Amino acid sequence: MVKIAIITSKGGTGKTTTAANLGHGLALSGKRVMLIDCDPHGDLGLVFSINAEKSLSDLLRTGKTTVTQVRENLFLITSGGRALNETELSIAGRNGREFIMRNTLSDLRNVDFLICDCAPSRNLININALALADKVIIPVSMDYLAMNGARHTIELMREIKRYTKANLELMGILSTHFDTRTSLSHEIYKVLLKHFPNKVFDTVIRVNTRLREAPSYGKTVFEYAINSTGAQDYFSLTNEVLKKIS
Repeated sequence: MVKIAIITSKGGTGKTTTAANLGHGLALSGKRVMLIDCDPHGDLGLVFSINAEKSLSDLLRTGKTTVTQVRENLFLITSGGRALNETELSIAGRNGREFIMRNTLSDLRNVDFLICDCAPSRNLININALALADKVIIPVSMDYLAMNGARHTIELMREIKRYTKANLELMGILSTHFDTRTSLSHEIYKVLLKHFPNKVFDTVIRVNTRLREAPSYGKTVFEYAINSTGAQDYFSLTNEVLKKIS
């Protein structure tokens, strides 16, 4: 099983969009995929129109949760919304609090990919997700603040590796909100290639209206607009991820 955390400290970079569409892309390729919404905003649950009885919040507190099949080969654990914030406070005093997700999910079977959609913050839930994961994807929208967010995230990864001895590595930096019409997008992509050599995905996720519209219909871009550039880009990313782990 490949465990991926999609995370960066900057909001609005396309983390949830990437988790939903990469997850569905992998499922369409025949892989069994588990999505875990680690963000109290609960956007991943909204994408699939799911409000499960039990959530990640319950998993962290009691070790039990509801796993919902949202598509063929694709499963989801919702975040629990604001209850996840309360849960974070309640587990803060526990021994081994950084490893609750890893320990609870250690017996997970029949899953090829586990993907955590993380909040844009430095918190105990994200530390749990990074201690669980073995790969990290950092989305970077084409602005300098997002690039700085990537640097902070890599620093956090290093701290987690030192403290937890986690087997964690950067799978790649993913360029999102790429506007082919502007010089800024091309400029920042070049800067990413320079500062993160061999760690930037060849795939870029272009600005695409259909990609933004899809969640409002409870669909991934593959369902909503299969011929759009958004679908093309996430199909390309899916293939690139499969190639990296093969």
